[in-house]
Amino acid sequence: NKNYRRVLTEELFKAKVKSAEMVNVYHQRTVKHVTNNYQTLRMNNEKKDPMTNIRHVEMGSFDLKVDGEQKKDRFYYGVRIVTGCHQTPGTASQLYMELTGVEAKTDKIAIGDNWQKFQKSDASFDDYIIECDENLGEVQLVTLGNNGCRSKSSIAGWYADFTFVVNLQTKVGQIFPCYHWIGDGDSFTESANCATLKQVQSNTILVQLRKQQVEERKKIYVWLMFRESGVPSGIDITTAPPPLDEKFDKGNDQSYYKILAFGSQNGNFDLAKKLLSAALGRSIDECDTVNSLHAYYELAKSIERAGSKATPGEDCKVEESLVAYEGNRWISDVEFGRQILNGVNCVLIERCTELPYNFPVTNQMVKNVLCRGMSLQMEMEEGHVYICNLSELLDGLLCREGYYCAAPLCLLYVNPAGNLVPIAIQLQRNPGKDNPIFLPTDYWLDWLLAKIYFSSSNAQHHQLSSHYIACHAAMEAYSVATMRTIPDAHPVYKLLKPAFRYTMATNVIGRFILINDGGTIDQIFSIGSESAVSGKNELITRISAMYNVHSTNINKNLIARGVGDADKLPNYYYREDGVRLWDAIESFVTSIIHLFYLNDTDVEQDTELKEWAYEVHNFGFPSYRTLPQGRGFPQQIKSRTELIEYCTLIIFTASVQHSAVNFGQYQTYGYIPNAPSNLRRPVPTQKNVATHDDLLGSLSTVITSGIGISLSYALSQFSDDEIFLGGYPTMWFTGEKENACVAEFLNVLKAINADILERNKKLDVPYIHLLSHRCANSITI
Repeated sequence: NKNYRRVLTEELFKAKVKSAEMVNVYHQRTVKHVTNNYQTLRMNNEKKDPMTNIRHVEMGSFDLKVDGEQKKDRFYYGVRIVTGCHQTPGTASQLYMELTGVEAKTDKIAIGDNWQKFQKSDASFDDYIIECDENLGEVQLVTLGNNGCRSKSSIAGWYADFTFVVNLQTKVGQIFPCYHWIGDGDSFTESANCATLKQVQSNTILVQLRKQQVEERKKIYVWLMFRESGVPSGIDITTAPPPLDEKFDKGNDQSYYKILAFGSQNGNFDLAKKLLSAALGRSIDECDTVNSLHAYYELAKSIERAGSKATPGEDCKVEESLVAYEGNRWISDVEFGRQILNGVNCVLIERCTELPYNFPVTNQMVKNVLCRGMSLQMEMEEGHVYICNLSELLDGLLCREGYYCAAPLCLLYVNPAGNLVPIAIQLQRNPGKDNPIFLPTDYWLDWLLAKIYFSSSNAQHHQLSSHYIACHAAMEAYSVATMRTIPDAHPVYKLLKPAFRYTMATNVIGRFILINDGGTIDQIFSIGSESAVSGKNELITRISAMYNVHSTNINKNLIARGVGDADKLPNYYYREDGVRLWDAIESFVTSIIHLFYLNDTDVEQDTELKEWAYEVHNFGFPSYRTLPQGRGFPQQIKSRTELIEYCTLIIFTASVQHSAVNFGQYQTYGYIPNAPSNLRRPVPTQKNVATHDDLLGSLSTVITSGIGISLSYALSQFSDDEIFLGGYPTMWFTGEKENACVAEFLNVLKAINADILERNKKLDVPYIHLLSHRCANSITI
């Protein structure tokens, strides 16, 4: 057999046919097998990173002693296979492994007890000592395979974290990362020293493995393009379910709040009525209204209590209280300004240097609220005046019968105390006799209603623009492109993949029950409808026609909106915390990129990276209306600086930006009068006629309020297995330098956290959404 030993050649992997030039070691056997569960080994000393929520894998020592006499003419290898900490990661399938070395490869070696059940709880590991009659040499590949399940009712998929292989002849051990689901009939081949650029990979077999991996992925990660709406592309599951690697693991079961929020489709409120009736202790009808402002608070608390009772512990997952309600804070102009800056739609405000043509605010109108003795024009020149303009974006949108949506403009002013307050609101696009400019000096109910109508429009814009398109849809496009073009062995894959966790699964659910025609959004938004012709769909189309990927580059976005100066616009904590986190992410990304790309030439010569950028540019963000392909993402990345910027952008969008616009939803929307998702009376056209009945009569019914409250609560929850910013699996990076970069990143995040916590002690309403231990690493809800 020595005459047939050769270094691995590419033929080994062609169509998975065994190469005639490679010895297959048919005479091998398992001489030792020990299985255990590393969670039980930790017992009460379980270590879970308080910042990232990552469970650190601490397993018992690997006993490499061969039972009995070690034969001189045999070769021995220790193999530890780690099953991941996931929901039902074990399997009843027949599993196997193959070891491939530079001298020879084994045949399939059964995993488990003679092809019997490998079905265990999560976080387990199996140790093997393998005896071979040939010297494999240095092991370069480990293949884990799933031959299928005898019983169709049994668990077929298997999630493997990594494999540790020790050559007992040389005492050299290597880590082979996997972190994939291996489905029925599938296999996955792991390579050691995972993070490597293709152009510096000298082993032709490993180069071929990279190519094979992305070609296989292209078959299951298929683009779905939304040509009518222009939304960034996603994954097509019309012919097959989402890939196993994209499914939810734990903590995403249907809680009470999700069932209530998502259970009303196509105008059928039967489930919502049943759940809300039980929560309130009385029978309710679709047309039932709420009889007082306080009753909206009681409705929210009743839903909280019902959910906590139905799912113990759920009440602990949302820390924010209904601060808008407390002390009638929501009526205050200062609170209105705080929510503009630090609420969930924190990216709408812009500096106003000149009034829009359709917003004829005069100095006479606002002179009593300008506190510096300057004219409105002078205040604008000094940088004290800001604007939120939804007039063109929301103008003329279709609303459900009996519901209304404003197309407002709001002028805001930073007073000498540093508080941002509204000073003028116009509720429709075009000025006129029936479209007055409401002022804080008007009758208090007129002014309050004007703020409510603005906040309702702002809520609908937030959900579809800042939240859905800029975060969810964009991240799905990045994710699909990455899976289709970059192999596991690439450092950019290692860097970005944790930012994609659960994104596809979340978006698939969202498309089917949340933003679909007749879905939850259509049931609670004024601009909703059961048909494809709706204000909601038109707004999505308008937003898509304006979308640019740099909208979530916080530094560029702040400059574009003119809100980067803390002296001019203080107390903008989204800006303060977001910029520091961007810088931290950018520094971390730079350290990783510089480890593998020594100069710009390395970037230009990376053909895998070139294909990735092309895929994102042409398919992830295809041309739409007047927007070119890419929508700001380049067709080719030519420098380290560019690569760092776009990797930072992707990680920031998935974590910081999504956390800022998502996890504060219950705080903003839980108390309905603060920011209702729908209004039932026409937009006010006159002053001095508003009554208390107009206020209550415009607000949501019990049913739509209950659904909206539950939706905001469900979307504000972290899952049980949430991973927070900076969280990478234990053996994700195998190099010391990469892991040192991760450790430094976490240290920087801890310092930022400490500063935020100290600042928050001085605030009436602490800004907690960008604390890194509350900043989810990816979009999971």
